[in-house]
Amino acid sequence: MDIYRDVESIPPDAGLAALTIGNFDGVHLAHREICRLINREAQARGGRSAVLTFDPHPLSVIAPERMPSLMTTLEEKLARLADQGLGAVVVQPFTPALAKTEATEFIRRIIREGVRPALVAVGFNFRFGKGRAGDVALLAAEGAKNGFAVKVIEPFLFEERRVSSTEIRALIAGGDVEEAGLRLGQYHLVEGPVIHGEGRGRTIGIPTANVDYPALLLPANGVYACWVQVEGRSGPRLPAVANVGERPTFQGRRVTVEAHLLEGGADLYGRTIRVEFVARIRAERKFDGPDALVAQIRTDIAAAREKLAQARPLPSSLPLNS
Repeated sequence: MDIYRDVESIPPDAGLAALTIGNFDGVHLAHREICRLINREAQARGGRSAVLTFDPHPLSVIAPERMPSLMTTLEEKLARLADQGLGAVVVQPFTPALAKTEATEFIRRIIREGVRPALVAVGFNFRFGKGRAGDVALLAAEGAKNGFAVKVIEPFLFEERRVSSTEIRALIAGGDVEEAGLRLGQYHLVEGPVIHGEGRGRTIGIPTANVDYPALLLPANGVYACWVQVEGRSGPRLPAVANVGERPTFQGRRVTVEAHLLEGGADLYGRTIRVEFVARIRAERKFDGPDALVAQIRTDIAAAREKLAQARPLPSSLPLNS
């Protein structure tokens, strides 16, 4: 998959026949269906599929007060999009100037002269241009003038409920990582280097890896059954139990993510790990002291093993609605 850092860097012979546009935070089931659709449409036209996305998120420029906590870093989003078999992703910088671009000018400069697709597939509620004045009707009308077709994608349903990034974020924020994972098609995760914490885990015989996570959406404070991967996406998944929270038993104030590998392992300090949240075990709470905490952690470890053994398979491949 080719990655272009703006439309100006797309070569004339890129052959991007089918395009979709969006933020694609999480690359969830609905996003994956869109990718399958444009892959199919591009193949039918003898070209390649492309996603046009933006960095930073448009709301961070237009209305920072409404900017949500994102589920994925740009790097993770690109990796997940690459998994979908796309021909290319265009990461268009979202600047104040682009935010002020009129809808018809956006079509001319970004779509017609930038990507040059034969087909543009967008959601039924797609809006674009200054003040979100552009809609699907305008895109279709301008497409007829500018030589590209427009396909409207209806909402994608999973278990009779619409799949959207907004809903998945709400599930994660509420701690329902199981349902969120089903709608994402993979587990919500955080990734970062393991840093030195206060070392309490080792003193109580339950060492933990303290993750220096990026500024992303975290699940609600609590204890979770997890899978951990060390140094990348291709390594084996190791069973773990993780705590997200402020550690009230020790008067903590900063939210941390600490994972304990159930089968032990090598020293992880300085190594990058991915913590995938499979299921919530319990909410975070304060204990009378270390002994009570250790007893609860032992119970949590047993619960994590059970949760991981019984985890519902994720819907990694679903048919198109059409």
